[in-house]
Amino acid sequence: MYEEEFKAFMKKEKKNERTINSYVKSVKYYEQYLISYKRGKDLAEANPKDLKNFVAWGTVEGENVYRHLWGIRMYYIFIQCEEMENTTRELMEFVQNEARKLREFPNVDRDSVKKLSSIGISTVNQLLETSRTIEDREELAIKSGSSPEDILKLVKLSDLSRLPGLKKVRGRLFYEAGLDTLPKIAALEPEEIQVILKQYIDQTGFDGSPPTLSEAHVAVVMARFLPEMVEV
Repeated sequence: MYEEEFKAFMKKEKKNERTINSYVKSVKYYEQYLISYKRGKDLAEANPKDLKNFVAWGTVEGENVYRHLWGIRMYYIFIQCEEMENTTRELMEFVQNEARKLREFPNVDRDSVKKLSSIGISTVNQLLETSRTIEDREELAIKSGSSPEDILKLVKLSDLSRLPGLKKVRGRLFYEAGLDTLPKIAALEPEEIQVILKQYIDQTGFDGSPPTLSEAHVAVVMARFLPEMVEV
């Protein structure tokens, strides 16, 4: 790791000393994993599979891998490795969605959420794993007693939550404005996203705010980067 250069970069990014030290510690921890388990690869040589394996390993070891990923993402921004930066973003949302409950989504049918929970499906990742295809959702509707329409709505909101910042109200805004799948978002430019969402808020009085241009940019980049999981 180019430690001193990395620290100087973070200072330019207005990170405080505590954050800088925490990020350096996390990157060193990841670097040691690569040395020990990936035949001595350095940080620049690591690939997305290596990073995903690190998250799986760290989870088993009881590490707070989400905390480590903040520092690792910053390091890949520093060395300008966009693929690994985006992979880190993907994994950060995946880790959060392991515990994120379906009931946290606003304006969804609570009865359907309870029915799904009764058969062991209460988190975003659990739903995505069991509801990728139309056939999966039909089977899940029969098994749980939830309607296919309610399940599809929850699946779309869950898929949107794979994007940074699209949780709760913001995710609902995208959904209600018609940007309810990753391919629809990927097909647009950030400026178009902003216009669509601003118009929707103006027309409906939706209680929320549109993303900044920077936030819209991240949503588009990640929608284009992430593999498709859901058939709609």
